[in-house]
Amino acid sequence: MWRALPALILTDLRLALRMRTVVFFNYLFPLMFFFAFAEFLDAHGEACAQVAGMVLVIGILGNGLWGAGMRLVQEREANILRRFRVTPISPTPILLASVVTGWLLYLPALGLLCALAHWIYGMPLPTRWVSLLLLTSCGIWAFRAIGLIVASVVNGVQESTVLIQLLYMPMLFLGGAAIPVELLPAWAQVAARFVPSYYLVSSMQNALGHGDPAAWHGAEIAALLLATGVGLSIARQAFRWEKDDPLSPRARWYLAAVLAPFLALGIWQLATAPPTAGTRTPTHPERITPPDTPSSADPAAGCGRRPPRRPTFPV
Repeated sequence: MWRALPALILTDLRLALRMRTVVFFNYLFPLMFFFAFAEFLDAHGEACAQVAGMVLVIGILGNGLWGAGMRLVQEREANILRRFRVTPISPTPILLASVVTGWLLYLPALGLLCALAHWIYGMPLPTRWVSLLLLTSCGIWAFRAIGLIVASVVNGVQESTVLIQLLYMPMLFLGGAAIPVELLPAWAQVAARFVPSYYLVSSMQNALGHGDPAAWHGAEIAALLLATGVGLSIARQAFRWEKDDPLSPRARWYLAAVLAPFLALGIWQLATAPPTAGTRTPTHPERITPPDTPSSADPAAGCGRRPPRRPTFPV
């Protein structure tokens, strides 16, 4: 069974690279948002890190929800999955191959976007590539797993489109991927804490702009990895080889289970740092030091000089 995994990954990559929609959602669509946001917000230098973080998450959402959620449904309707049913293979390698394929397809987009942001808008290159790669990978794995659950519980392409839109739009606009969270009213900032993309956007922006190590975002990474494990487990249980296979009435509630880690993380965030309209509440408020308060570690403390401040982003 596991010997088939490399062959499945290679086959998925070959088929994906022949599809125009894969190239569009992984590369062209995020770049359109990147140039539009960068010009509209006049984001140059370190300020471009905010735009780059938002756009990277837009690409991850498209890769996960649309890439995994739609393609598996199309293969089931075309009776491609039916052919695997007569072979000694379980759904696990098929699901894992989908996750790995999406991950491999999106990694070049990460390097391309960072290079364009550096060459055109002067954004400093990331100082912690390992942290950035880890956050990107966890985001892709988690949203691919969510997309695979969607593909398992819907009956056709039209139903899949509706369900993906219901997930994609709140994550895009409420989670900070298309609109900065600090521009939202107070009630929307509260709701954003329960949206999975909120934590990925914040973590990616801090990794790009401030060089945060991955350890500073341990809670977010843990939630993404937990969502990946739960999502793949549920997708395997709800997997259907043919569109006529019976579906459990409780199957559509499986999506609530994979979102549970972010519900717990949102409650914890609201308890530690309630949001205020017009300001961005940091993901880890314990790391923030008031700019006018001298620090004992700062050699200029008490000498009438302010300690250096982190750059602020235009909003």
